[in-house]
Amino acid sequence: MSSLPVSPTLRRFVRQLKTFVRASEWWGHKFSPLLATAYATASLSAIPLWPLLPVFLLQLLGLTVGAVYVSLLNDWTDRAVDLAAGKPNRLAGRSPQFAALILGLCLLTGLLLSAYFWILSPPVGLWYGLAWIVYSLYSLPPARLKEKAFWGILADATGAHLCPQLFTVGLVGYWSGYTPSLPFWWAVGGWSLTCGIRNILWHQLSDEGADRQAGIRTFVTHVGAYPARRLGLWVFFPVEVACLGVMFALLNLPLLWLSLGVYVLLEGLRWRCWAQRPQVLTPHQRILLNEYYITFYPLALLLTQLSQYALDGIVLLVHLLLFGGHFAALFRNVRELKGHFFRPRAS
Repeated sequence: MSSLPVSPTLRRFVRQLKTFVRASEWWGHKFSPLLATAYATASLSAIPLWPLLPVFLLQLLGLTVGAVYVSLLNDWTDRAVDLAAGKPNRLAGRSPQFAALILGLCLLTGLLLSAYFWILSPPVGLWYGLAWIVYSLYSLPPARLKEKAFWGILADATGAHLCPQLFTVGLVGYWSGYTPSLPFWWAVGGWSLTCGIRNILWHQLSDEGADRQAGIRTFVTHVGAYPARRLGLWVFFPVEVACLGVMFALLNLPLLWLSLGVYVLLEGLRWRCWAQRPQVLTPHQRILLNEYYITFYPLALLLTQLSQYALDGIVLLVHLLLFGGHFAALFRNVRELKGHFFRPRAS
């Protein structure tokens, strides 16, 4: 068959494309929790998910274009500082014409989608467009908020977490004909903003040495690693957990609490068997709850929906296909823990 040799080439091209746009940094970590918010919003209106599958795919399309734009814009505007810090940069050596072409295509697509979402619902279009604006200000001079200490972490969390999450609530609410309550909006907003701040603090803490070497003024290099960690641990993390609790209370789904309990149990087993202590905000180590947001949280919502609407199994299947790598890693981890925990003891 002449089509067989194409398969390895196609797979190689897809891998190179994913590396070029840094998909591993945002695909599962940001989009699986965003789809979970979409499922949660639909659950509030007590409707099946499968008729909304095109809306979920539209949501992913709009957010993927934005994520590609953000990744490439960051690389293009960080060429000099990455060189000074000794970091790799995917656009190093590329021509300005190449950068203008790909960024222009992303911007044009984003503008068309913003206009479409605005026609559907001005709040939906506003939240979608605002994410693009904030992230442009985050990277581009003269604003370049990423080097403005606290404004940098606030802009990153707003553009990458808060705006996409509220865009998702508005989009699904519009298509389902349901208006989510203000407490739900506030809870999702507070949870996503503080979760986003904790994640960008983690990145800055992990890059502190290279950033200091390059003379980059991030929040962490400005205030110091210890105050930044304490702020994340004692201010942002408690607010994040409290807002998550409000969301769970509003959704009133027992499986959500059960899934959180299973996740806590899993972390406890990792601590006992492998001495992997749960870390709220420690550089170069797993962030507590991120795995829950990526896997357990959407799965609990999808299984709850499946118990009421059999055809929602289609959405569950699509979700597992889209983020299968994260679920496979979790399954392998659980299997390794099981083998460690039940390993026969030497007599």
